[in-house]
Amino acid sequence: MGWKGILGFDHGVVQAPLGPDISGPELAAAVANAGGIGLLRLPDWPAPDRVRDLIRRTRSLTERPFGAAIVLAFPHEENLRVVLEEKLAVLQVYWGEFPRERVDEAHLAGVKVLHQVGSFEEAAKAKEAGVDGIIVQGCEAGGHVIGQEGLLSLLPRVVDLVSDTDISVIAAGGIVDGCGYAAALALGAQGVCLGTRFLTTEESFAHPLYKKRLIEINCTDYTNVFGRARWPGAPQRVLKTTFYDQWKNLPEQETEENQPIIGHTIIHGVHRDIRRFAGTVPNATTTGDIDSMVMYAGQGVGLITEIIPANEVVKRNGRLVKAPDPMTQVAINGWPGW
Repeated sequence: MGWKGILGFDHGVVQAPLGPDISGPELAAAVANAGGIGLLRLPDWPAPDRVRDLIRRTRSLTERPFGAAIVLAFPHEENLRVVLEEKLAVLQVYWGEFPRERVDEAHLAGVKVLHQVGSFEEAAKAKEAGVDGIIVQGCEAGGHVIGQEGLLSLLPRVVDLVSDTDISVIAAGGIVDGCGYAAALALGAQGVCLGTRFLTTEESFAHPLYKKRLIEINCTDYTNVFGRARWPGAPQRVLKTTFYDQWKNLPEQETEENQPIIGHTIIHGVHRDIRRFAGTVPNATTTGDIDSMVMYAGQGVGLITEIIPANEVVKRNGRLVKAPDPMTQVAINGWPGW
């Protein structure tokens, strides 16, 4: 079962790559040191020197294996080359095609490939490509959501799809604790991918006010209000902040391009202006009107009541799943005699 670990790691807990740079070396290393799969979120533009520096900094914090994540919708070839040259343990890809020849290239470098999908059709392509694991993202997930189907219905279909292979299936979307982990295992997953829970950790590079709002607000919404110009056709799940409630019916023709600047930030070493309705969440360097910026969160945010160390997230999930209640054991293993 998933608590025995996946892909050679101690645990079946994957830390989602939190953009634009929220999952940096400190978070990825902390997860790796706890036996989970920590993932660096790489830049959305060609920055090979920055990628190599991120990897170097992470290796200075852990001797355990870790990985990196690339969004295929943006220029990524130079960054991918560095990941393969550095022979990271895992490459996670998302929002685009990653065919068999690219997977084979990664495997030649000793890098395992996780492809995050939001539909059965995408999962079928990932299976054909020969990936090592498929992250099944339900629409309950926070941030940019690639599909519109719920995890409860999509996950078992993907499990059945790859049942004749060694591909690991990892559940994502609304999962924040061991109870959600156990539910995912009952549906056939071998592991879970947590985003909002790791966003709300001490090592997360999110702005302190963003973390505070994640504790205070327990409702989310599925929308396309933010980042329409930069990433069209990429809906997202966000916290229902006061600002969002005021602007959730923003006319479709409005984008961030013609909006006033409400703040400034540094992302992967690059200074950026933040305009109203931009898709950029506030990181620890951000200044300005933080409460008017987008705050991504999954539907499980209401279960998060405190900011804790990342290694504690991994440990708590492991403990709860290793010793589930009797009915959860039945859900995972079946009734005696079945």
